[in-house]
Amino acid sequence: MPDTDFDTIEWSYDEETGLGRITLDRPEAMNAIDIQMQHELIDAFDAFQALDDEGEGIAVRAVILDSAGEKAFCSGLDVGEMSDFSTYHEKKRVPDLFCEMCAAFEEYHAPVIAAVDGLCLGGGFEIVMSSDFRFAVEDATFGQPEVNFGVLPGGAAAQRLTTIVGAMRAKEITMTGERIGAVEAAEEDILTDAVADEAELDERVHELASELASKPPLAVRSIKQASNITRNVGYDAGIEFASHAWPALAQSDDYAKAIDAFGTDEEPEFEGK
Repeated sequence: MPDTDFDTIEWSYDEETGLGRITLDRPEAMNAIDIQMQHELIDAFDAFQALDDEGEGIAVRAVILDSAGEKAFCSGLDVGEMSDFSTYHEKKRVPDLFCEMCAAFEEYHAPVIAAVDGLCLGGGFEIVMSSDFRFAVEDATFGQPEVNFGVLPGGAAAQRLTTIVGAMRAKEITMTGERIGAVEAAEEDILTDAVADEAELDERVHELASELASKPPLAVRSIKQASNITRNVGYDAGIEFASHAWPALAQSDDYAKAIDAFGTDEEPEFEGK
C-alpha cells in the first residue's frame, strides 16, 4: 500500500468497490489550496496509480473528489501564502505547480467525479473543471475572480472554459469575475448536473461512480484518453488513437468475457485484463 499520510487532504480506497476518494481537508481556511495541498493532490493520484501497478488488473475504477466543512468546497489558491513571493521566478512556480496539479486530475487514467457543496472559486473551480464529471448542490457558487487581483487564472480556466462554453462566454466569465450559480453552470454544460441538496449529491455521485466501476475498466480508461486527445490535440489524433486502442482492447480478457456473456443473463465481473 502506498504512503497516504496526508495533512491537507483525506485519501481513501475501497478495495471491494474499486472506488477512490480525495477530500479537500482545510475547512478552517475554506479549503484554500496551498503549496502543500497541491503536492499532496499530485501524490494522491500517484498513490492510486501505485495500486494499479501493484495488482494484476485495474484496481481503481473511479475517484470521487469532495471537501470537508460546510462553508466552501474550495475558496481558491491561498492568497496569503502567495503574498510572500517577490521575484518573477518565485511567482512563475505558482502557475507551473498548479497546472501540474490540474494535470494530475485530467491525466489520471480512471474517471474523476467532483462533488461540490458550497463556494467554489478560482483554483477550486479549476480542479473541478479538470475532473471528468462535475456535480454540485443548487446553492453552490462558481467563479474565477483572478482578474480582480490583476492576473489571469493560473490553472488554464480560460482555456478549459473555452472548450466547454466557447471563447466569448469563457472571456465573459474570466474577464468579469462573474459568479455563476450551480443551476446556470449545469445549463451551460459546465456541470454534469445541479442537485437539490447534499443527500442527493451523494446519491448521484455514488450512482455514477458505481456504474463506471461496473464497466470494463480498460475500455473506460481508453474512452477518457480518446476524449482528452481529441480536445487537447485534435480530431484526427483522437481517431488515430482509437484505431490502435480498439484492436488492443479486443484482445483483452474483459472483451472475451463480454462476448461470452452477450445475449445471456450473465453479468461478467471485469478485472481490467
